[in-house]
Amino acid sequence: MKSTTLHIGENILSVMNQKGITKAELARMLKVKPQSVDYLLKRKSVDTDTLYNISVVLDFDFSKFYSINQTFSEQTNFDINQSKAKVLVEISLNVEDIVKLNLKNRIVQILDK
Repeated sequence: MKSTTLHIGENILSVMNQKGITKAELARMLKVKPQSVDYLLKRKSVDTDTLYNISVVLDFDFSKFYSINQTFSEQTNFDINQSKAKVLVEISLNVEDIVKLNLKNRIVQILDK
């Protein structure tokens, strides 16, 4: 299994600095000892419950650092084909609209390529 170059403690400290939050303040917000925050900020990784609690008190979604697409693109050098983009859209259509738009056939054509 590949290891990431991500150091979550450094990212947490960066967010704290941006928000002007001290280690002592974070410790109070998390209801932990200040030494626990010192230890946390030196960690390359933390458990998900801890990361969730930190995300809540700092009002910052640290899980985005673990996005597969972001992690992949950060660690891999590749050319991006600018002529295509992947777009995910969720809409509700009735059967009549699906028929008018010929979506079923278009989806089959795309998948057959």
